[in-house]
Amino acid sequence: MAKKTIKAVVTINGEKYPLIFGFKFLNEINALPKENQQVDNLTLLIGGLIDGDPTALKNVLVASLITYEELEEKDIIDYLENSDEVDELFENFIGFLTSAPLLKKRVTRIKVGIEKMMKTVEEKAQTELEQAMTK
Repeated sequence: MAKKTIKAVVTINGEKYPLIFGFKFLNEINALPKENQQVDNLTLLIGGLIDGDPTALKNVLVASLITYEELEEKDIIDYLENSDEVDELFENFIGFLTSAPLLKKRVTRIKVGIEKMMKTVEEKAQTELEQAMTK
């Protein structure tokens, strides 16, 4: 059975808005205040999406809708606070980013790196737990 393709579209105030992951998106992401000088904003946001961080979701959604001048950030925040599509957005946003032509290579690398790091942390925690239990 073929995998269902999810369209990168949100409905805000009754209007459908395709999410756009172009240079304006990248400029918006890069303009965010740096939380960590050693990790770029895109990496932090992807980690946040994987972790279920609502602020990361808001930031990538605002950036992907930046080309629509009629939308204000408060409209997007209201949408996130009241929509029943938010869980789906968390589940699908990484897929949207990995299918965007400008981003797919970089996002895939970031995602793989984060997954490796998470696996290493889990393995270390398991080892420490096993060592603590044998004492």
